[in-house]
Amino acid sequence: MHSISPYAIRCFNPAIESKNIEEKYCVLDKIGQHDLYSLLKIFISGKAENYHLVEDTKQVYKFSDMSFNGETRHLYGWFQVGTYGIKTDIINIDNGQVDFEKAQNNAEIIKHYLHMYIPAGFNEAICMMHSYRGHGVKTLFTDIFSPYFRDSTTLNLQMSPLSYEKAIETWQEANTKELKITKFEGLTDIADQIKNLGHEELELIMKPPRKGTFGQLKEFFNPDSEQAKIVEVLSELGSQVKTVVELNGKKRTFIVGADASNSICRIDFDDSIQMQDGAPMIGSLNRWILIIISEYVSVMYPGLEVQS
Repeated sequence: MHSISPYAIRCFNPAIESKNIEEKYCVLDKIGQHDLYSLLKIFISGKAENYHLVEDTKQVYKFSDMSFNGETRHLYGWFQVGTYGIKTDIINIDNGQVDFEKAQNNAEIIKHYLHMYIPAGFNEAICMMHSYRGHGVKTLFTDIFSPYFRDSTTLNLQMSPLSYEKAIETWQEANTKELKITKFEGLTDIADQIKNLGHEELELIMKPPRKGTFGQLKEFFNPDSEQAKIVEVLSELGSQVKTVVELNGKKRTFIVGADASNSICRIDFDDSIQMQDGAPMIGSLNRWILIIISEYVSVMYPGLEVQS
């Protein structure tokens, strides 16, 4: 339901004279006279007081509870996003009754966590964006920030999915403690269809015998392994199969099987994240994100240590 999608931030400058394409990417704290960290801080701070409309997509947004640390070059907080334009009923799921009507000019606001790390002296930064029920905010963010960045620097900003393969090596030897199968059940009762928007998402959880495991994570990506055969069978039961692995007391969830490609660009929340009213608490979420960023940094920037 809740997950984080990692992205790499880069800026290509065709005017840089080099035969090596990699050298044409700007060092992000020296984009001409500009520093990406400073540009982000100025832009985000200017969008934190009031909600702003994006009429083309019928969205509203603002940033809130943002933290900026120029010394460690981290910035994080909430990117609050909602949609408007359709009149709907808001129901009470306990009794199926309408609590109130959402008018066409009302917007339901979802708080999405945003965390960026822009280390000095490098041409690549890390951005973590929170998704809820598969809905993220990367497109909206790039749509609103890119014009500002381009006006400031005359260059274009690139944000592309950051493959978790860069950090997954740490977890290859981790033992699998759970298998989760996401399954969709059609509902026949009309009232239930309305209440649950037409389907109910179930998650079946399988656990190994006491103190046992389902094997190491790497075996699930080996097509000739017993684990791969198990996933093939389980895939027929649901739309997605996930492994919950544990390493040194930490847990991480990966998608395996036919949809395994998504496991490299989406990381599901684990049990360490505290929730309140269905939403993650920013303190525990930030601590978890810093661990994941550290895993990337160890591969992307050898020798660099992440400071919170």
